Amino acid sequence: MRFQFALLPLLLACHGHGSAAPADAALAAESASAVVTVAGPSADADASAPPKDAPHVWATAFIAPIFSAMEWPPKDPDKADPSRKDVVRLGYFRDGESVAIKGAPVKKKNCPEGWYELAEGGFVCGQFVSATATPDMLHMWLDDNPLPYRYGLNLTNGAPLYRRIPTRSEREQNEKHLLIGKSHDGDLARAQEAAREEDGGVPWYLQDHKGARPDVTLDDLRGSGLVTLRMVRGFYLALDSEAHKFSGKMWRTTNNAFAPEEFILAHKSVTDFQGVDFRDPSETRKLPLGWVLNPRAWKYEIDPDTKKVHRKDHVARFTIVELTGKDVVIDNRHYWETKDGYWMKDVEGTMSKPGAAPSDLAPNEKWIDVNLSTQTLVAFEGQKPIYATIISSGRHNDKDASKDHRTKTGSFRIREKHIAATMDDDSASDGPYSIQDVPWIMYFHGGIALHGAFWHSNFGHERSHGCVNLEPYDAKKLFQWAGPRLPDGWHGVHATDANPGTRVIVHD
Repeated sequence: MRFQFALLPLLLACHGHGSAAPADAALAAESASAVVTVAGPSADADASAPPKDAPHVWATAFIAPIFSAMEWPPKDPDKADPSRKDVVRLGYFRDGESVAIKGAPVKKKNCPEGWYELAEGGFVCGQFVSATATPDMLHMWLDDNPLPYRYGLNLTNGAPLYRRIPTRSEREQNEKHLLIGKSHDGDLARAQEAAREEDGGVPWYLQDHKGARPDVTLDDLRGSGLVTLRMVRGFYLALDSEAHKFSGKMWRTTNNAFAPEEFILAHKSVTDFQGVDFRDPSETRKLPLGWVLNPRAWKYEIDPDTKKVHRKDHVARFTIVELTGKDVVIDNRHYWETKDGYWMKDVEGTMSKPGAAPSDLAPNEKWIDVNLSTQTLVAFEGQKPIYATIISSGRHNDKDASKDHRTKTGSFRIREKHIAATMDDDSASDGPYSIQDVPWIMYFHGGIALHGAFWHSNFGHERSHGCVNLEPYDAKKLFQWAGPRLPDGWHGVHATDANPGTRVIVHD
C-alpha cells in the first residue's frame, strides 16, 4: 500500500508482506526510522505554543514539507555535505492549512523565495507557502467532527477522476458506455459490443468481473490527458466541495481532482458507538469492560444452584457494560457477570483484557495496549487507564499465506502521525483498493498503523489488511492524546527525542 502524497516518500500502509518504495530524491526522509534527534516541536504544547497574534503562512502546494534546518534532506546522508547530513523532515502541512512563523523569510540559494522559521520549530521553503490567505485556501475540517473531511464511495468501474472540470463533450468522450446505477440484463453486453465497434476492444471496466474486484493493478488504472485515474467500484474519495458547472455536477476532491457526482455516493457518517473516556468527570465505569458485538445478543440469567441459563431481554449491539470480573463456564461457554445485573455470553461479545505494563515504564508515561485475541484497546498513563474501546485488526489465515494479514505483535512506538492520507494497494489477493485521506493515522511498525475506519462497522472482529482499525471518534481521541504531539496547523509530524511517540504494545 502506498501514500499518494506529492513531495513525500511513498510509504507502506496496512500491508505486512511488502517493502517500502523509494523516497522522492529531493525529499528522501527518515520514514522508516523510529525516532530522530533534532530541534523541532516539543511534546509540551504550553511551552511551545506561539503567541496568539503570531504571523502565519498558508500552504499553496498540496504538501508543504517542514525540515529541521534551512536545507533539503539528502537522499544518502552518508554521502551528503556536512551541512545537510543531519537534516530531516519533521512533518508537513497541506494546501489550505496555516502555521505560525517567526519573523521574515531568510533567502538562500537553495530557496530563493526564502525559508520561514516556524514558531514551534522547523523551517518551510517559501516556494510552498504564501503569507496571504485566499477564500479557496480555507477549506478545513470541523473540530467537533469525528472525520476530517466528507467522503464518497465510487459506484462504477471505470468512473473517471478528472484533472479539471471537463466540458460536456469531454465528459461524453470519457464516460461513454459506463453503466451508472442499476442496469438491466443485456446492458453490459450492449456496452461491450459498442466498445468493440468504436474502439476495437473492451476496456477492463466493461468486462464482467462476476461481482469481484477487477484483476487490475493501480498502474492499469492511471489515465492520460484530462483523466488522471479510472476508478474501481468501491474506491473512496475525500470530498472538498461541490462544483456546479454547465457540464454537470462534480465533486472536487481534497487533492483538487474532479469526479462526476452521479458516480459517487456521499458517505453519511453514523457513529455507532464511542469508546469509554475515563478522563470524563461523568464517567463512572471502570475496567474490566464488555462490548456486545452480536446484533441479536441477549441478557442472560443464571441459576446459581442448577447452573441453568435463562435467556431474558435483547441487548443492543455495541452496548458497553461494566463487568464484575466473575466468570462461569456452562456447556463450554463463558458467561461474564455485568454490574447491570445480568450475564453476558462470550460468543456474543468481547471484554477488555490488557496485558501488564512494560517493566521500564516511566512514571505516568503514555502507552497503548492492543489485545488481538479480544480485539480491544486500552490507553494508559502509567497504570491509570485513560481510554478503552474495540478495534478491528488484520485478518489472519493459517491456510493461505496470501490472505494472511494478521497484525504483528511486539512493542513499538508511534513513529509518525497524519491527520489524513491516502491508502491504496493492489498486491492483496482480493484486488485493488483505494481510500483517499484515511483519517487519524498513527504509524507504529513499518506500514502498520492505528487509524480511523469509516467504511465499516465490524469493530470487535478482525477485518483489516494489517492495520488496527478504530471507529473514527475513538481514533481522533487517541490521535489527539498520543505522542508525537502534532503542532497547531501541521497535517503530519514525525517523532523526535523532544517529541517522542507513544509506546504501543500489541499482543495476543
